This record gives sequence, structure tokens and C-alpha cells, in this order.
Amino acid sequence: MVGRISDDPDKVISGSEKVAAADSGQNYGIILTTIAAWLASLSQTITNKAINATNNTITNLTTAMFASSVVDTDGTLAANSDTRIASQKAVKAYADALIAANDAMVFKGATDCSGNPNYPAANRGDTYRVSVAGKIGGASGVVVEVGDIFICNTDGTASGNQATVGSSWNVIQTNIDGAVTGPASSTSGNIASFNGTSGKTIQDTGLAASALTGAWTSYSPTVSAGSGSFTSASATGVYKQIGKTVLFTVTITITTNGSAATNVTVTNPVNTNGSNAGAFGREVGVSGKMLQGVINTSNMNIYNYDNTYPGATGAFIVMSGFYAAS
Repeated sequence: MVGRISDDPDKVISGSEKVAAADSGQNYGIILTTIAAWLASLSQTITNKAINATNNTITNLTTAMFASSVVDTDGTLAANSDTRIASQKAVKAYADALIAANDAMVFKGATDCSGNPNYPAANRGDTYRVSVAGKIGGASGVVVEVGDIFICNTDGTASGNQATVGSSWNVIQTNIDGAVTGPASSTSGNIASFNGTSGKTIQDTGLAASALTGAWTSYSPTVSAGSGSFTSASATGVYKQIGKTVLFTVTITITTNGSAATNVTVTNPVNTNGSNAGAFGREVGVSGKMLQGVINTSNMNIYNYDNTYPGATGAFIVMSGFYAAS
């Protein structure tokens, strides 16, 4: 090149580091950064080079840029390969199929049953929780409470009511407050009585309901309190005795409770044979609570189901039961 870069000031590109260049007898300087930018614009193939991932960033990478079979979209993952990368969709499809194949319980959400909805379309294992009490399976469906769950037991079950698809569902009751239990077996048509004082266990009395024939006899029991006394209280009753079995119903009206406490006591229409017996009933004037009665030889002591005092001003107590006469 003839002359120096500085000899051609009109050809000089501003900057501090340049390389000499000539074009048709002209010489001038080109800034190194300009050369670098030009080189970067060229399409280049990198071969046998080590790329340090820590110091470099790869951008605009798409799955289409990978070689064939590197990205595996097969939802069954049949290749079972250590050299393929499964796509997100393939992994989800594989997991979904695995859950479905094993009929795993899958929580599908909460259901408001206050409007008695039909069962949803579902597959085996789909599980729903009741958020508001009502019925599931339409107006003639199963009564459910908050916390109960219903689980589909058949794949491909369509939405429908209890009559059409109820057999494809299992309703599991989780709330059994106040449930009554009984013996493993009993005689059909026999009368049941409470077993113990919990108010939740019954037993077969061995007395057939068909044997309850004959007239009822009225009686006027004496009413008193376990402690304290009533200002004003009265009682009436009826009973029927069949052999040694005495059946009775007694109603107690507490006009003014006074200092009465602990329990309400009424006399029996007939003395028992000495064995304690039980009766049941309800207070319908004030609390509405279920009641239990402990029958002794000559009287019956009445308590709330939780063994608290059942009386109050304005209370109206109705009790029924039976026992063996002396």
C-alpha cells in the first residue's frame, strides 16, 4: 500500500485501532470493531470446537433444530432410551395413561350438592368431595353431607342420575354423628331397645311387634326431680301389659321448673322384676333433645342423651319403653 493511512484523512474511519486496507489504489483504515461486526454477520459452521456453557448463552433454540429422534413425542415412551429427550406433552400423556391404567383415585374437585346434581361424566377412580350437603344423583339420589366422597367405579361412565348411573358410583359417608348401631343379626319384626345408656346402641328384645295386642290402660304417674323440686309439673301415661312385658308411654309437662335439677323422675305403672331397663324419648317444648330413661323397680329417671338435666320451664317430655314386670 502506498502512503500511510493518515495520508488519506477523508478515508479514515474514526477510532483508535485500525487495519490498513486498499481498494482500487486507495488506502484507508478500517476499525477493528467494524471488522468484527462484519465477521459476526457471516453464516459460519463451528466444527471441532469446545463451547463453555458457563460463559456462553444459546438463544432462539427450538426443538426443530435438534436432530431427528432427539426430541421424543411418543406418549408411551416406548423407545426407553437414554439418548432421547421426552417432550412435556409426551411425559404428561405417559403419566395420565399410567394413572388411568391403574385406576388410581384422582381428586376431581368439590361438589355443591344443595341442588341435588346428577353424577358427572367420569372414569374409574375419579373422586369428588361434597362441599355442601344435599343429594348426589338427582332428586332421588343418595343423601350426602359435607365431607362425604363419591367415587366412580366404571370407566366411561356418562353423566346421569341415581337410576341410570348410580351403580357406577360408590358413596362413602364420612359423617356418622348420631348413628345408631345394633347387633350382627336380629329377628325381623321384633322390637328393638337401647343397649346401655349411650343412646347409640340398640338390641333385639325378642318381643314381636305383632304380639302388641289388647287395650291400653291410663295411669297418673307421680313426677319429681332428682334434686330440688318443681314449682308446677304434672304427668300422664298409658301402658299395656302382655304377660310379664309392660309397654308404656308417659308425657310430662313442666309448667314452672323451680329448683328441680339432676333428672326428672316418674313412677312406673307396674313395678319391674328388679332388673333395670331403659326407655327413650324427646323433649319437644324447649330444647328438642333426645332423652334416655333408666327404669328402676318402681320409677324411671330421665336424662338428656348426654346425661344432663332435661327439664326447664315450659318443657314437654315424652318417653316410651318397656320392661319385665315383677
